Amino acid sequence: MGSMGIKRQGYKVRRLILIMSAAYTLFAQAPVSAIDFIYTPSLTIQGTYSDNIRLASKGQEQGAFVTEISPGISIRGINGGRLNANFDYRMQNLFNAGGDGQAQINHQLNLNTDYQVLRNRLNIAARGSYNQVNISNLRGGDNINNLDARTNVWTAGTSVNWTPHFGQFADANVNIDFDYVGNDNAEQLANSMNLSESISLISGSDFKHITWNANFNNSTQFRDNEDDVSFQNTNATIRAWVDRRFNFFGTVGYANNDFQGLDTNNNGVFYTVGAQWKPSWYFDIEAGYGNNWHVISNFSLSQRTHLSVGYNDRSVGLNTGGAWNASLNHSTNRSSWNFTYSEDTTTVQQLLYEDTPFVVVDAAGSPLLGNDGQPIIFNTSIPSLTNDVLVRRVANASVSYTTGKSSFQLGGFYEKREYQNTNADQQTVYGADASWNWQFSRRTGLLLSPSWQRITGDTVEVPTDVSVNQDRYQFIARMTRTIPLRFGRNRLLNASIEYRFVQQDADLAANTYMENRVTASLFMNF
Repeated sequence: MGSMGIKRQGYKVRRLILIMSAAYTLFAQAPVSAIDFIYTPSLTIQGTYSDNIRLASKGQEQGAFVTEISPGISIRGINGGRLNANFDYRMQNLFNAGGDGQAQINHQLNLNTDYQVLRNRLNIAARGSYNQVNISNLRGGDNINNLDARTNVWTAGTSVNWTPHFGQFADANVNIDFDYVGNDNAEQLANSMNLSESISLISGSDFKHITWNANFNNSTQFRDNEDDVSFQNTNATIRAWVDRRFNFFGTVGYANNDFQGLDTNNNGVFYTVGAQWKPSWYFDIEAGYGNNWHVISNFSLSQRTHLSVGYNDRSVGLNTGGAWNASLNHSTNRSSWNFTYSEDTTTVQQLLYEDTPFVVVDAAGSPLLGNDGQPIIFNTSIPSLTNDVLVRRVANASVSYTTGKSSFQLGGFYEKREYQNTNADQQTVYGADASWNWQFSRRTGLLLSPSWQRITGDTVEVPTDVSVNQDRYQFIARMTRTIPLRFGRNRLLNASIEYRFVQQDADLAANTYMENRVTASLFMNF
């Protein structure tokens, strides 16, 4: 990275740190009772050898050794009180990343703070992040590969939540969010500000046989040099209770969404009338008919088993047409079984805002696993960077089992994306993964983790717009050893060695490659 690139990146980091420091200072000056902070500096030193550092096609491979020295700090607000604060920062210093013989600095940061101005009434929160992501989801490189297909992404936001109570008449919830998402590749993904407001009113105990609720939700995304995106929904529901188990209901609302899209959105008035039956604590069902109709049922087969299934068919609003949603959760003393399916309308900017900023490590320095139980290496949930609104159908399934020294995980995922652009691009991503963690001695563990992912559909990239079919295979084997150190206070040095194999087979020759990588690392908290 040249000096101009370092200066430009440093300016953006300083700007983000300034925003978050101001919010953090604001909260820290508030009167807080019985709150302490734990400061934990850390250091990672590691060496990585890759036999295909640039992820080149066969015959063009180039091997390289990359050194990383990454200091970091973690701050935690503890002991309750009105203020909770979590701050993580790491400065990733890479030498010879991508085999370019240069030094490179990557900043990775995450901040979440929450302050109760009035206990159980008024909360203020601030958040922010800084990270690197792939511009295209067809390439799986990371900072060590140092490909041109990555960019810095930063987010900053604040929110206010107010929960007033109007005696026994009604309870309210008012939430206002303001967020900013920026990146270094604005010609591919527009920087944007997002303003969201939600207001809900729920009838109080004055209403016995007739209950009601009203909701207003509005989200507007203001984009630089691109069309803005707006989602708005207003609705009200009245229920007439025959007894505590059965009620009739009627819902009326208005949808007013504004974005460049195809035929998945209709604005206007919607209505639904129906009934709800709750014969017991473990079962309920609701059905409603209208221009937006639905059937929803919940089963609690036991305290450890919960199933929810719903189907709706909308003529007005987002995701018009038929759509399913479902979830299943079951647990035993040693296992956990989970399944979810949902459909939504969103933007890449929103997904980036919700993304995990960087791979977090535990006190021993071992990388924490993602929500799917797998090491966070290549986030398949992030599409290629684009300004399109997209409709997603997402399914995730996982099973985990734990014994005395081992834990096993098996998972699968499926995501279909329909881009609301003039090309009507579609992309489907699905795959499976597994892992085995074996703690075969007190301080030594082994991780084995294979995975497979397939992408079909359109590339959804500018200026390229062609069909794509590609498979990605990955295998990870990692041995970790925790070493106690006794100087000053007791500390733990975490040493690990990892082998990773990646093979990608694609219709596009530039996206076909194979990489073998070996990494030795040391990590310690101070």
